[in-house]
Amino acid sequence: MVCLLSSLMLQAQSYKLVFQEDIPAAAVEVLQQRLAQMLKAGGFSLADDGAPLEVAAKVTSRVETPGSMSQVALVIDLTARAGEASETFTLRGVGEGDEDAWTRAVKQLLPKSKSALNFVEKLK
Repeated sequence: MVCLLSSLMLQAQSYKLVFQEDIPAAAVEVLQQRLAQMLKAGGFSLADDGAPLEVAAKVTSRVETPGSMSQVALVIDLTARAGEASETFTLRGVGEGDEDAWTRAVKQLLPKSKSALNFVEKLK
């Protein structure tokens, strides 16, 4: 009984990141780092057998500047969801192309921001 209870508690304290398929690979790498830091600060960890923490993104605005040095500006709503806990982070990034703008946008997700701490509290 004690073994089963500790196993359930361990699984409840660990999460497995599940990303939406259309998030660029470079952005996923940054998100993995940022989300791991966020979870660790809340006393959680990442594990392959943990509860799923789903990460979805929607580009709400895309503007390409004209000219020879054109850049792409993106506004992305990034939603992290685990069970009943959910939080949407609005991120902005400007880069030399879509993938660069994505990467710069997800770097704006700060593990110790108010919204990140709020999400971690919801997980508890």
